[in-house]
Amino acid sequence: MMKKIRFVLLSLMNLFLFLSTLGLGTMAMAESVLNVYIGTNYIANDTIKRLEKECHCRVEQNYFNANEEMLAKIAAGATGYNVIVPTSYAVNELIKMNKLKALDLSKLTNLKYIDPHFLNQSYDPGNHYSVPYAYTPVFLAYNQDKMKELGIEPNSWAVIFDPQYLEKLKGRVTVFDSSRNVFAAALLYLGKDPNSTNPDDIQAAADVIQKASPYWEKYDSDSYYRSLLRGDIWISMSYSIDIFKTLQDMKNSHSNIHIGAMLQKEGNMYELDSLVIPVFTPDENLSYEFINNALDPQSAYELSTFTGASIPNTDALKKLSPSITSIDWIYPKDLNKMHVFNAYDPTTRRLVNGLWTQIQMAH
Repeated sequence: MMKKIRFVLLSLMNLFLFLSTLGLGTMAMAESVLNVYIGTNYIANDTIKRLEKECHCRVEQNYFNANEEMLAKIAAGATGYNVIVPTSYAVNELIKMNKLKALDLSKLTNLKYIDPHFLNQSYDPGNHYSVPYAYTPVFLAYNQDKMKELGIEPNSWAVIFDPQYLEKLKGRVTVFDSSRNVFAAALLYLGKDPNSTNPDDIQAAADVIQKASPYWEKYDSDSYYRSLLRGDIWISMSYSIDIFKTLQDMKNSHSNIHIGAMLQKEGNMYELDSLVIPVFTPDENLSYEFINNALDPQSAYELSTFTGASIPNTDALKKLSPSITSIDWIYPKDLNKMHVFNAYDPTTRRLVNGLWTQIQMAH
């Protein structure tokens, strides 16, 4: 009798273990995955770990190098993302494509930490579809020793557009492979609205770019900072997050190249990146969890210290070291001279794209 009881008990225990193992396997298979479509190195590892713990999910980052690349992929039918991180004009494009969900701002309790200056932008009045994440100023970075040797102060966009400077810099200049950035810089150099849709202004900017481009080594938005670090390029249109990392690399490698950076007196653009929820999100609750976590002061603090990104989070800014907040090409002192990109209307977009193609073909 005892043998039978032991046999039954052992059988029940084995069955329980089997069912438990099966249950754990099923749970693992059913693990929630939060897919984010974002630029490379644009969120801190500690932030990801904390979010995964809080939402009991796994965060998968899917990367894009340019907003145009992201827009083309979404327009072609890509789905599956919970959150996308586009810049200003790309938010407007996604809205026009009917690809974004209207936000329930009551679910985003951490929105209270965002500086009002960065809310209610023209590309999304009332923040119906987007909330600010971070911003990245665009300016000139340069080889300090070469600029001193040539007697050039890179405090004006004239340095990359005016032949009197370019004669000294020929073959040592890079600009972004981005019509929006290059046209905006040319318009600022001409003293015009960098978001102008006036055909005469755009043609004037194209003429300036056309005359300057033979002096430029290449159009490069991705690896220009490596060329600066090697000393191959002496001056380049730059993003703050790239130069922040480049200066760290320069220090760690004990490089004999000394890189400087500064804003330009005519004004500068900055890419204000936002958090949006696409209409095809597989889990809206996870989308809101991610966004609210990204708006948390601790996440913003980690983002700035990890990447050098400029953050619009007022509480996080108080925690940052003055060694970061005092750098004006990361945190500009005069925001009135900083401009956000507006979306082009279809006619202006076709005009700029056509002129840009002609310029690049002639380069």
